[in-house]
Amino acid sequence: MELDRIAAFSDAIFGIVITILVLQFAVPVLHHPQSISELANALISLLPKLASWFISIVIICKFWINHYYIFKLARKANFALVWINCFFLMSQSFIPFPTALMGEYYQNPLAVSLFGVVMAWNTVMYILLHEYINRNLIKSEFKNAQDPHIIKKSFIGVFSYLLGAGVAWINIYAGFIIFLLTPLLFIVPPKLRTEENEEQGV
Repeated sequence: MELDRIAAFSDAIFGIVITILVLQFAVPVLHHPQSISELANALISLLPKLASWFISIVIICKFWINHYYIFKLARKANFALVWINCFFLMSQSFIPFPTALMGEYYQNPLAVSLFGVVMAWNTVMYILLHEYINRNLIKSEFKNAQDPHIIKKSFIGVFSYLLGAGVAWINIYAGFIIFLLTPLLFIVPPKLRTEENEEQGV
């Protein structure tokens, strides 16, 4: 199967998910349209939704960048890869729901913790996709180019999101901060070390 077509479909899903995220915002309805204070208060009330939107955007963009990275490792595609990728994209498509829930009920620890659980699950699906490529479809020139502990290190994201979900029951704002900081751990994919790079001393 063609990798380019699978990647194009994946890019489309990422784009749709990012677009859907902004739909949680609606122009405030004012009782007094000319009231500056009423509009200001209405905009301030949107800050939790803005925070949840921003956190999700950063996380999804991180997933997209790393998804691009692991697909560059693959020499071909098969139906197993297609289906694992589909389940990963299905998990991505669910992100707008916990994002909107957390933004609307940001003072509810269940809503905030659910967001962390969903992000942890998405990370697990990404790890499965990466591991399948590493074991079955990786290009020969990349077999020894990755950090041998890259999969184990990826579980840091899973534990971090679950930590944020747990912490949210104690302090909601601490949960928000953990969710925001977690994608920064993998904001850039690890550098591949190929024979060409080794010869150049990179």
